[in-house]
Amino acid sequence: MKNYLYLFTICSMIFSSDLKEWINKKTDLINKNSYKMSFNYSVSKNKKNFNQESLEAVTFYCINPNSSIISTQNRVTFFYKDYTEIIDLSSKQKIIQSSDSDFDNLKMKLSSIFTGENFRIIKISKSKYLLSLNDYYMNMNIIYNNDNPYITDLSFYQAPYWIHVKDLSITFSDSIPYDDSIWGDYEVFDFR
Repeated sequence: MKNYLYLFTICSMIFSSDLKEWINKKTDLINKNSYKMSFNYSVSKNKKNFNQESLEAVTFYCINPNSSIISTQNRVTFFYKDYTEIIDLSSKQKIIQSSDSDFDNLKMKLSSIFTGENFRIIKISKSKYLLSLNDYYMNMNIIYNNDNPYITDLSFYQAPYWIHVKDLSITFSDSIPYDDSIWGDYEVFDFR
């Protein structure tokens, strides 16, 4: 069994995947900390219970290493080094709270695909990959066409949920489309 694993790893390094090429192209954008990532996502308890209608559009802006923004249908979240501001557009509220360490850890793990040197992508089959990051392994199902500038489908398990991502793109971002005067009169709750 051990010999098969070695052979499998060597073959996967020799026959590099389109996914690795795509990651290499996007690494420069990620390293500059000025990019826009957009995708649709859904979370489910069971991989087979994924529902296309439950997808939610998300746009993530990275401004610098300590600041980023996530925009969803009715919410804009600003992440700073020490705290987070959540702007709820439907309830007209602004919530300020301490940084979310779970989110920061997940973001760090995923961004290390682009910024770390100790990752390896092993293509298992046509759309199955094993991502190895230092002490972390992630099984991913990915549908990717090298002719497209985005990943069509991606799913992985982050206990206890399956995370499904559609149409993941990473592009250069030179501006942020938000003006804080829009929510200047929102009710503020500070939970720091």
